[in-house]
Amino acid sequence: MEKPHTKAGGILFAAAGMFLIPGSVLEVSAAEKTEQQPFIQASGIESVLEKCYETEVKENINLYLVPTEEGEYWNMAFSDTEEFTYIRSAPNNDSDWVGKLYQDSAAQVLEYLDGWTKIRSGSVEGYVPEDALFTGSEAQARADGYKKDNVTVTAYVLNVREGRGTDTDILTQIKKDEVYEVTGEAIDGWYPVNIEGKSGWVSGEYVIEETSYSYGETKEEEEQRLLEEKAKKQQADAGYSTDGRYGTRPTGIAVQRRQNADLSAPDTMGQAVVDYACQFIGNPYVWGGTSLTDGADCSGFVQSVYAQFGVSLPRTTYDMVNSGYAVSYEEALPGDLILYDGHVGLYMGDGTIVNAMNETDGIGICSATYTDIIAVRRVL
Repeated sequence: MEKPHTKAGGILFAAAGMFLIPGSVLEVSAAEKTEQQPFIQASGIESVLEKCYETEVKENINLYLVPTEEGEYWNMAFSDTEEFTYIRSAPNNDSDWVGKLYQDSAAQVLEYLDGWTKIRSGSVEGYVPEDALFTGSEAQARADGYKKDNVTVTAYVLNVREGRGTDTDILTQIKKDEVYEVTGEAIDGWYPVNIEGKSGWVSGEYVIEETSYSYGETKEEEEQRLLEEKAKKQQADAGYSTDGRYGTRPTGIAVQRRQNADLSAPDTMGQAVVDYACQFIGNPYVWGGTSLTDGADCSGFVQSVYAQFGVSLPRTTYDMVNSGYAVSYEEALPGDLILYDGHVGLYMGDGTIVNAMNETDGIGICSATYTDIIAVRRVL
């Protein structure tokens, strides 16, 4: 049995010479006007609505317009499915699927058809069976249950801690502009999050909180997400540290795996190098040093980081300029060496490097173009 999709409160009619709003006493024709109501020219629905907003029937009009910025409106819909529903290119099961609407997804209703509903959810637009959605008053009643609180990281690297406070252990680290769902109530300025199965807390000083809905994804977006998830799994299977603790390093088995690894994916391996290097942010700069915990200079830092992945680099910046092979800055990937006149750092992506900067700033992050680049070398 098909679900009815009607709006409570009445129907808005616009006919030649007449405009009727249910619940009001307004009835106007081109040939007459009463003293009770102002005359409105019947010149199209848009101009009529504009005129009505200048009259006392505004409250009635509001019943039929798409309203608030909060997402509580009549054309809102929420998924009513176990896992996901295919979003199809046409209103039939034989058409190609163009995306997926997941269990907790919201959507905008574009059109009601016989047994199908045309929707837009995120960047995907298409058709789903009508029984796969909550719509109308039922959607409004369920809206709060589909809302999600998220935090967006504003720091270059943010520690996720075991408890609320900087004196608690670091579980892992997350990066700028990454978005994570808040899993509970914020307490004393700290937000609970779950990062790859690890429950921890992040400081509210370094995140922006916002409330939003989850949406469907296109077939292409799903493929990209699955590739990224596969890359993360490969890093974990290779034995690289993902717990973010200072001083944590790959095991001997992990180094051996790295030596035997297929180097055809330098972006994946390079990201593992960067992730490892970022664990030492905040540690001291020591001229001539090579210790990631007690202090290193720029080349000592880069050399020591790569040593943990079975890659042997020269000790000085001047010799590193000949390591690996040259790429352009536009082609730079995470893990590439960015070399300057007397300095070197590890490219992180997004125009930044992690490097041992100076005695004042220690190991940290800065712009990759803070000065002229001499060379970019790929050693993976």
